[in-house]
Amino acid sequence: MTAPDPAVAEAMALLDGIGPEEAVLWSGAGISVEGPTSLPSGPELTSRVFDTFFEPGALARVLTYHQVVGLTTTPLCERDTGLPAARLPRLETALDAAARARPDAFPDTFDILDDVRVAVPNRLHAFAADHIARGGRHVTANFDTCVERAHEARHGRPVPPDAVHHFHLSFADSPDGKELGATLSAIRTGFPAAQATRMRDLLRSPRAVIVLGYSGSDYFDVDRLVAALPADDLRGLRVLWAMHSAHPPHLPDVPAESAIPLPSLLRAAGADVRVVCGPTDLLLAELARRWGLPPPDAPRPRAPAAPRLTVTDAERHRATFLLYRSLGLHREVRRLLEEGGTGADDPVELRSVRSQLLWEAGAWSTLRRMWRRAPADAPDRSVRAERIGACLWAQGRLLAAWLWLRRQRSAVAEGSDEAYALEETLNRVVEHMHRTPDLRPLARRLLARMPAAEPAGTPLAEDTQDTEETQDTQEAQETEAAGDDDRVRRVAAFRALQDVRDSLDALRRGGPRDDDTHADRSTTWFRESGDLQGMLSYRHRALRDGYRADDDAVTDEALRERYEQLLTANLFLGSRAGAWRVALLPGAHRVFAVREYLFALATLQYGWWHRSRLLAWYVPRRLRHRAAGAGRRTLRGRSTR
Repeated sequence: MTAPDPAVAEAMALLDGIGPEEAVLWSGAGISVEGPTSLPSGPELTSRVFDTFFEPGALARVLTYHQVVGLTTTPLCERDTGLPAARLPRLETALDAAARARPDAFPDTFDILDDVRVAVPNRLHAFAADHIARGGRHVTANFDTCVERAHEARHGRPVPPDAVHHFHLSFADSPDGKELGATLSAIRTGFPAAQATRMRDLLRSPRAVIVLGYSGSDYFDVDRLVAALPADDLRGLRVLWAMHSAHPPHLPDVPAESAIPLPSLLRAAGADVRVVCGPTDLLLAELARRWGLPPPDAPRPRAPAAPRLTVTDAERHRATFLLYRSLGLHREVRRLLEEGGTGADDPVELRSVRSQLLWEAGAWSTLRRMWRRAPADAPDRSVRAERIGACLWAQGRLLAAWLWLRRQRSAVAEGSDEAYALEETLNRVVEHMHRTPDLRPLARRLLARMPAAEPAGTPLAEDTQDTEETQDTQEAQETEAAGDDDRVRRVAAFRALQDVRDSLDALRRGGPRDDDTHADRSTTWFRESGDLQGMLSYRHRALRDGYRADDDAVTDEALRERYEQLLTANLFLGSRAGAWRVALLPGAHRVFAVREYLFALATLQYGWWHRSRLLAWYVPRRLRHRAAGAGRRTLRGRSTR
């Protein structure tokens, strides 16, 4: 008998003493790529969605933006790959935009997955079926039912109850595709209560989990569920993660979390995780030998088929427009608006689009006038109220903003989306007041009367979903009552409100946040959803929260590089406001010359008093910094004589 490859043997040592009935196989799209199944891989499916539903060149444009803002990836198993490549857009984000662009043909949108509905099993599904027949279990991200069909064909009976779990459901669960975890709206709120409970049980009960053909990119449900597990909750669990690669088998030289976070989250919960790269065949052959299963057959060639859908040019335009809006690509939104509009005649939507573009242009006076002229009883009246207050806040007219928002907040129902939005902006005004010397005494008085951040475990609270059964129940009830789209908006609104409340709590205590990674987590949340502008906004906040004036390790050059990267990325997206707000970050006097700072103040529509405040803050610090720099240069010059 041929000895196993040394790298495979080293990886497989993790499973010593573990039988098939003690292991769960965890699979992703990679096991359905081979013939005769011949389904697309994750990247291929994303390309298919773009080719079908969006205007030509849309994917290339999005990838260019990803490269510029730093949304890149380097395959873990590919040695000597060179520079990181732009990361593909999230499939669920693209499919979500496509579905929203075709509301009257929503079920037909899922015809893009027709080959998944009728896929036939391949040898990898047969291996999984044999594993189930020996008492094993299977958990998968796939929508196809190939493992179940392979089991029935090979063993003459259906799979045992609960032996296979599709955590994003399958076409057997949702024949029309509406309930699949295939769109951002379906996954962004995390697992429903029953799904979360089952997933936790699947991780806690076996001795080993073997991951095959899975990308590990399920940030919104899998990652967040695992991250919420207590430390040592998975102690004793062994996880062998096989990443398919054409290279000879090897254990990667860099940590797996450099490419995907899930391995590190599993380790934090107590699991022993090992990643091996190489041909999947070698690992399966060794598993089959250990467990006494039939060895896998030889691979069969692929015969991929692209489902055909009829998508009109108008639908493509509409889907592209909605996608660019959801990604925060303001430059592209403006271009499409000038070329042919939004693809819809709704005046409320058009006003929302123009509002966002004016906001990102820093044209806050113009935007406030636009909203004041809007009908006070229009369907977007709550947006009107919040945007007027937000414009006053952005201009630095903080007292006027507080008075306006406080009056508007008292007129809306507690716990509504409108209340969350108004209260978030109101809280940010008070936060800004506290950072402004002439208004700080008032801000301290207001802080004493404002609510604190919600404790962990509160329904909808930051990064705590599904940690308690009571919370699961409440979230499920709210989802059912509010509807998916409303639920998604509410989670995002609550996240933003909790962020600023947490910041205000720190101001009350007179110190930094208890958890100064809050902005980093929010940055990740928006990055994973694909909202580049949201990602940059929280990256701005992370730079602000993380600045330490006494940190000698951060040189002026390093600080300038960080700030210029953020400025450049915002400008590329088309956000002039996001770009030149960088000049207001702590330490700006170390980075921006006087003419650059003056340009930033003149470019954006600040109020005149706020411009005076900002100059009064910047000028003396800049002069002291220049003087200190000159002194250091003089001392260095003397020391070399």
